[in-house]
Amino acid sequence: MPVSEERTQEITKSLKRCSEETVAAALRFEETKNLDELDVIIPGVLARDAANPRPDGMASVTDDMKLIEDIGMDSFGMIEVVMTAEEVLGLTIANEELSGIVTLGDLKKFLRAKFGAGAS
Repeated sequence: MPVSEERTQEITKSLKRCSEETVAAALRFEETKNLDELDVIIPGVLARDAANPRPDGMASVTDDMKLIEDIGMDSFGMIEVVMTAEEVLGLTIANEELSGIVTLGDLKKFLRAKFGAGAS
């Protein structure tokens, strides 16, 4: 189903300062619900919200990298990531659910599970 102009504007606003690639993936996700789009959306949002961004950006980030130590996130940035996920992906995420999320892979697995797809 095509994405309405209003929803397109909401997603674009929620992803301001993210790359065009991130916004395009979010719009495709909205239309198709293809969970593979998360592999573009998540790093794009993390790159925007990292307190201590990596010199090479997200180009060399792997799923086993820790969000805080390796990717440069802090607690404020993680709050931004959660709020963006709720706005863009249409999820509700409780603070307690985040306690076991340490790596990028944990975050991806968590979000996929929220959609009932489990890890893949």
